Amino acid sequence: MKRLIAFFTAMTLPAVFCSAAMVHAAGEDTMHITVDLGGSGKPISPYIYGINEYGHQENLKKLSVNAIRQGGNRMVAYNWENNASNAGSDWKHSSDNNLSNSDAPADCVQQLVDEGEKYDIGYKLTTLQMAGYVSADKNGVVSEAEAAPSARWNRVQLTKGSAFAAEPDLTDGVVYMDEYVNYIIQKYGDSSAATGIQGYSLDNEPALWHHTHSRIHPQEVGITELRDKSVELATAVKQLDPDAEIFGPALYGYTAYDHLADSDSSTEWETLKAAGGYHWYLDYYLDSMKEASDAAGVRLLDVLDIHYYSESSRVGAEDRLQSVRTLYEKGFVENSWIGQWCQENVPILPTVQASIDQYYPGTKLAVTEYNFGGDTDPSGAIAQAEALGCFADANVYFASLWGGSGYILSALNLYTNFDGKGGAFGDTLMPTTTDDVSLSSAYAAIDGADDSTVTVMVTNKNMTQPMDTTIALQNADSTYKKAAVYAITPESDEITLLEIVDTAADAVDITLPAYCAAMVVISEDAAAFDGTQEEKPVEESVVYDDPMGMINENGYVEIPITDAEHLKEIIITANVTSKAGSSWGNAGCAVCINAVTPEGEEFWTSKSYGLDLGSGVKAVVEFDGTLSHKENGDIPAVIADGKVELQKWWDSSEKMELDQEDEIIITYTSVEVVYEYPAQPEENNTLPGDVNCDGLVKINDVILLNRVLAEDTSAAITEQGMLNAECDGIPTVTVDDAVTILRGLAGLK
Repeated sequence: MKRLIAFFTAMTLPAVFCSAAMVHAAGEDTMHITVDLGGSGKPISPYIYGINEYGHQENLKKLSVNAIRQGGNRMVAYNWENNASNAGSDWKHSSDNNLSNSDAPADCVQQLVDEGEKYDIGYKLTTLQMAGYVSADKNGVVSEAEAAPSARWNRVQLTKGSAFAAEPDLTDGVVYMDEYVNYIIQKYGDSSAATGIQGYSLDNEPALWHHTHSRIHPQEVGITELRDKSVELATAVKQLDPDAEIFGPALYGYTAYDHLADSDSSTEWETLKAAGGYHWYLDYYLDSMKEASDAAGVRLLDVLDIHYYSESSRVGAEDRLQSVRTLYEKGFVENSWIGQWCQENVPILPTVQASIDQYYPGTKLAVTEYNFGGDTDPSGAIAQAEALGCFADANVYFASLWGGSGYILSALNLYTNFDGKGGAFGDTLMPTTTDDVSLSSAYAAIDGADDSTVTVMVTNKNMTQPMDTTIALQNADSTYKKAAVYAITPESDEITLLEIVDTAADAVDITLPAYCAAMVVISEDAAAFDGTQEEKPVEESVVYDDPMGMINENGYVEIPITDAEHLKEIIITANVTSKAGSSWGNAGCAVCINAVTPEGEEFWTSKSYGLDLGSGVKAVVEFDGTLSHKENGDIPAVIADGKVELQKWWDSSEKMELDQEDEIIITYTSVEVVYEYPAQPEENNTLPGDVNCDGLVKINDVILLNRVLAEDTSAAITEQGMLNAECDGIPTVTVDDAVTILRGLAGLK
């Protein structure tokens, strides 16, 4: 009975802080993680925590990122003079206003600058055009008969060769790239300015131009063609802004690393490969850019830029859990054609780095597009978290996630804002090992040389079992006292504080829930996490399980919104099929909204979402009290009329890309509307001395307490009674509490 109060207090803790301890015994053998704090470690580039702008404009407000890239297929035929762009094979080769409704020159860069300023993003990378033509208009679908050269396109000239105009000439049918860069510098400053552009990409995925942008570049890009264009444009940029960084060649994936776009019908690569003794195309590209740089007397390639979309992660969640290992682990064989045919270049990042070291030392490495999938599954968080650790370990300079939502985005925040208050992974990576990376990956960091706080990212790849984990901290200067465990679990795609634990001087014992990614923050300060266990908001959901029976007079599914002020998210589930049997496809959709501001202004707006082919496909559309206004951007506003419509706006599929008829059919199976309310503080019912909980403090309370302390089995005190019995300020219930109550009844102090 000496520790009764401690027992009852533990029983009243929020369940989230008890869950890990409660399942401790169910875990498998302990996973040992070792962090060596004795060395100097390696600096982590802050720019690996980056995002691609396209498709993420609404997500920027909830993400903490240090870099943003303006790129992708839409930028290949982007016309900076009027902001027209072309979708290519992604959607009917449409030239339109997808990137901007404005006709003001370089409005896309204006958007990028605004986003950088608004969200405190320090590095901005934009894309320059080299494929030969850009969209001349925003008039929609471009037919094969209108392929360039035609009136639907403006010719791209990399260097103007004459004085730059203050405003571009919209009538000459030519778009100049160096004039574009000059316009950016004149309006926003050079790369050293806070509003300037720090990096320029030499176009996007040139090895796919003949496929995605066949209306402007129907032939496979030539190896010498790409070299010559890259050298000319990089030289022009460096003349205008010597400190701006040049990224290239933005290759789409493994086969482009190997031979660019060179097919069996061409011998260009075979000839160049044999002449130079190159292993793969990346060797040639680096060598040729170094040769040109030496001749020019200035570095023309600052950052080698590749894209990486895992092949094995597409197989399913189990493969996704292991997929990142192809980037860093020698001998790992993934479940895909990469694993079957391309092992000579696995692990990929060290192989790429070896090419850099041999052919153009000092060149930085970027992965400006990547995605391991798993938006709605914990495997997405685990893969994303492991990828960021891998990038840090492989000395990647810049990385920007393409797409992603839910679990994937939370894993990015796990490194940059795990506590919602700016808590971040350290800036210096320390050597870290685990018993088995197939079961658990781990990366650890400190800030500079200060090891008073150690951040350890650790995953549990077991889908069903929790994992007992010991983190050993070797050669530390500090003595550790507390650790907090922040995690993304199957229970939620949001980061949750699981527990705060005491530590040994040089070790931490925790239990990770099954199928999770966690950030363990270890501190020498015993009070480091005081006040962090805040009550979580309360969620209430309304589920509509027959959305197809809720089609309105407009022909769209209409979903009631009963409390617009507290709307948190709409979770959409659907079966998505291709009418023509495409192997891949997706639908671009939107939640359409009649909105109203606090001042009473009404306007129409939407929130986009996408659905890929599959059964039970999910999309989550989030709300935060702001909505997008056509003229004013994101402003405070809510749904005005108690309903939203689910509309499909466009289709894309394998058959459509081949100019065949197809339709993506969506059958909605469930729509869940989630409302969020502030946590209500627990009512304090404690009345000191009221042991029997009758609302009064009397001698009967003293008698009952003494009977229980004497272990009279016929007497019992409730949980609330035990809380009321603690009266002497010491967190145990003893006879001293009975004496304190009695003295109070007698009027004694």
